[in-house]
Amino acid sequence: MTLRWRLTLLVSVILTLTFIALGALVYYLMGRYLTGAIDTSLALRAREVVNSIKVESNFLRQQRITLPDVNVFAAPDIFLQVVDSEGFIVVKSSNLGRQSLPVDPRTLTQAHLGIDFFSTESIDNYALRIYNIPLLLKGQTVGILQVARLLGPVKKTLSDLRRILIFLGLVAVLLATFLGYILARAALRPIERLTQVAARIGEGKDLAQRVPYQGPMDEIGRLAATFNAMLGRLQRAYTRLEEAYSAQRRFVADASHELRTPLTTIRGNVDLLRKMKGTDTAVREEALADIASEAERMSRLVNDLLTLARADAGLEIKREPMEISVLLQEVARQAPLLGEATFTARGIENLAGQQVMGNRDYLKQLFFILLDNAFKYTPANGKVELSATVDQQKIIIKVQDTGPGIAPEDLRHIFERFYRADANRSSGGTGLGLAIARWIVEQHQGEIKVESRVGEGTTFIVILPLLKTV
Repeated sequence: MTLRWRLTLLVSVILTLTFIALGALVYYLMGRYLTGAIDTSLALRAREVVNSIKVESNFLRQQRITLPDVNVFAAPDIFLQVVDSEGFIVVKSSNLGRQSLPVDPRTLTQAHLGIDFFSTESIDNYALRIYNIPLLLKGQTVGILQVARLLGPVKKTLSDLRRILIFLGLVAVLLATFLGYILARAALRPIERLTQVAARIGEGKDLAQRVPYQGPMDEIGRLAATFNAMLGRLQRAYTRLEEAYSAQRRFVADASHELRTPLTTIRGNVDLLRKMKGTDTAVREEALADIASEAERMSRLVNDLLTLARADAGLEIKREPMEISVLLQEVARQAPLLGEATFTARGIENLAGQQVMGNRDYLKQLFFILLDNAFKYTPANGKVELSATVDQQKIIIKVQDTGPGIAPEDLRHIFERFYRADANRSSGGTGLGLAIARWIVEQHQGEIKVESRVGEGTTFIVILPLLKTV
C-alpha cells in the first residue's frame, strides 16, 4: 500500500471513529432529552390529578379520598391507573381497556416508603414510561397513582435519528476519504517530484538537477531543501572525484611518458654495448655516461613521485621552531653551484632572530627547487637573486631570475604536475618540482605565488608566517 493510501486510510479510520463517537453521543443525549420531556409531562399530569383529589370526612370523623374522573386526564397516549396499598386496582382510564398497568412488589415497597419514581415497563410489546406517585392520607400510603405514556414515538424518533446519523456518517466518511485522498495527493506531490528527480539522476547521472519547490518552508519544504543541498554536495563531490580521476589518469600517463624516455635510452645503449663487444672505448664510455645520466634522472623522478604520493596520502610535515636566517644563509652559500648565472643574496642578514615553525629539510628542498629552476632557465650572462624581507608577522622570500619568462596563459598551470610551459622551459626537469614546492609551502601554512613577464624573467614569492615573539 502506498503512503498516499495509508494516509487516506488513516484519515478515514480516524473520522469514522470520530463520527461513531459523536453519533453515539448525539443519540444518547437525544434519548435522554426525549425521555426527560416525557418524565416532565407525566409528573405534571400526575400533579394535576393529585391536586384534583379530595379528602372527605363522614359523621364519624373518618376521612377518605375521593378520586376525580381519571378519564378527564387521560389522552390517546397517556394512561392513568390508581391502585390501593395492596396493589389492587381501584380505578383506571378507559383507554387501557382490558389491560392494566403493572404493579410489582418493588412499586409497592417504594410507595409505602413515600417515594415517587419512574419506571419503564412493557405491555403487549408496547413500551410504557410510568410515573408512580404514592397517595397519602394522614402520612400513610393508601394508594398509588400511576401515569403512563407510550414510548413508541420516542423510539420512532430515535430510530429515525439513528438512520440519519448512519447515513450522514457514511456520506461524511466517503467524502472525507475522497478529500483525504486529494489532500494526501497534493501534500505528497513534492515528494513525488523528489522521487522523479532522484530517478532521473539515477538514470542520467545529472547531479545538476534540483527539485523545484516554491511552497512554505514546512516539512516538505525542508525535505526539498535538504535534498537539493544533498544534491549540491554530491555534485561537488562527484566533480572533485572526476577531477581527481582525470588528474590521476594524466599523472599516470605523464609518469609513464617520463619513465619511458630514460628506459628507452638505457635499453638502446645496452643493446649498443652488446653489439660493440668492447671494440670502441670512447663510444662505450659515452653509452655508459648516458645510462648513468638517465638512471639518475629516473631516480629523481621516482623520488619526486614518492614525495607527491606521500602528500596525496595525507602526510603531514613535522615542524618545529627554527631560525630562518640560518637556513637561508646555507642555501645562499650553496646556490652558485646550481648554475653559471650571477647569483646574489639580499636582506638575509636582516632576519637574524626571526623564527618560523618549519621543517629544515623540506624548506631547504623548497628553496633549492626554486633556485634550480631559476638557474636552469637563466642564461650564463643572466642574474638570479634570493631576497628576504619581513612584513608584519610574515616573512617574504623571493627567487628572481632574468630568464625567458612565462606566458600569462601558462601561469595558472605552473604548479600542476608534469606541466611544461613551453619548449624554452622544458629542459631536463621532471615537471614535478613546483608541485612539490607548493605542497611544502601549504604544509607550512604559507603561500606561494609567481610573477613573470615574457622576455624579462620570473619571480617566485614564498610567504611564511613568523612565530610571535614574547
